[in-house]
Amino acid sequence: MTMAEPADDLVVEAALADLARIDADVAAAARAGFDSLTWGEGLAAVTGHALADFLWYQLPTKWMCDLGEKQQVAAALGELFHRVGRSRYADMCGSPATADILATYENDGGTAGFKAYRSALAATGLQPPDLPRVLEWGSVMGSDEASAYASASLALEHAIDSGELRPGRPGWRKAADQTTRVFLDSPRDDLTGSTWLQWVHTERLQNWAEGHGAERRRLATAITNQLLHPVAVPDTAAEHLAPLQWLLDHAATGAALTQTGTLTRPLVAEGCRRFDWLTLTANPRSESDIVELWTLRELAKQMGVVRRSGRKLLLSSIGKTLHAEGTPALWQATTGHLLGPDAADAAAGEAALLLMLSGQDHDYHALDTAVAHALAEQGWRDQHTGQPVAPDQTGRLLGDLRRRLRLLDLTTSPRFDEPLRLTDAGRFAAHAALRARALRPLAYPHL
Repeated sequence: MTMAEPADDLVVEAALADLARIDADVAAAARAGFDSLTWGEGLAAVTGHALADFLWYQLPTKWMCDLGEKQQVAAALGELFHRVGRSRYADMCGSPATADILATYENDGGTAGFKAYRSALAATGLQPPDLPRVLEWGSVMGSDEASAYASASLALEHAIDSGELRPGRPGWRKAADQTTRVFLDSPRDDLTGSTWLQWVHTERLQNWAEGHGAERRRLATAITNQLLHPVAVPDTAAEHLAPLQWLLDHAATGAALTQTGTLTRPLVAEGCRRFDWLTLTANPRSESDIVELWTLRELAKQMGVVRRSGRKLLLSSIGKTLHAEGTPALWQATTGHLLGPDAADAAAGEAALLLMLSGQDHDYHALDTAVAHALAEQGWRDQHTGQPVAPDQTGRLLGDLRRRLRLLDLTTSPRFDEPLRLTDAGRFAAHAALRARALRPLAYPHL
């Protein structure tokens, strides 16, 4: 919390008194807006991001008055900032963006207004950017993450004031990324020396470990300390990633596709020969005949590394980056997508990996049963009957994970009645997948 400085209070009061002598109504509107913006903490509490939130969200959605009165508050607040020497804040109050956003809320509704607010905020340079593979901000934040976000925004504001960051100019977004990276890598406090990024990660891990379900909580808590730092990439990573690397290599030169968008028969045959994928016939007709191949295509799709252009499979921008960066980056991206994209699939996969890392042996059915129990404790129910999730349902939910682990040779290959165990590389992958899930940004369902 920022304490108001007496000198700042005197400056604001003097400006309001001077304004009241000219127009009492404007002074009253300015005071109402200023008090709502600062919550009594004074001028020192004002930041560009906080002002944007007030003008473009709080004022249009929380103030029960007509558009004209809202416009008057914004204009009066701008006049106050002008009088206390905060010209950038004054400009924000009187900007076309503010007028347009207030009108959008009034005329087009809350959804359109909120969209306009988010767009305008992004253009200010005051919104800390997401940094892929470093930190993506959640719309739901713990106290440490919220503090880091606010402080990162203030670092961006200081960069704007110093001229190091000039929103709207060529290259400004890269400069904003760099400013945010430097901030996140800086110490949060002198006592521990931990960085802001480490604080956010630790908070997310703790919140993840303390989630719903006694059994899941016990299993997650047991490995939380092992997830505090990035998981090492195993020496054999390239061998396990070979199928995905093969697909990316072909996409880099434009892999031929059929009219239906599947890989052509020569490519299918090449994959089967190279990776010893089982086929029902000596000459597989399409990728849909090969479990491993359509599993590979689904994984690549979820990762966003390939795209279709006509009858060619090409690398996406993400795929080009990973293809150029090599095995460590590809391993990190792949393990981060081991769990399925759907919430239920991911919850089941998370429980399965926690159980497999716990040292307990489970055959196929026993793992389904244990995962069903863990999901039921977390509140998962059959959407049709309302009953707890059954083992046969978790078996279906775990299908993607099991196929992906087999595709990448991360598990042993026993019979159905034998325990399914992670290989050494599989344990690395499981830890990395769970860390990625724990550190993911959380969002409200409607955002």
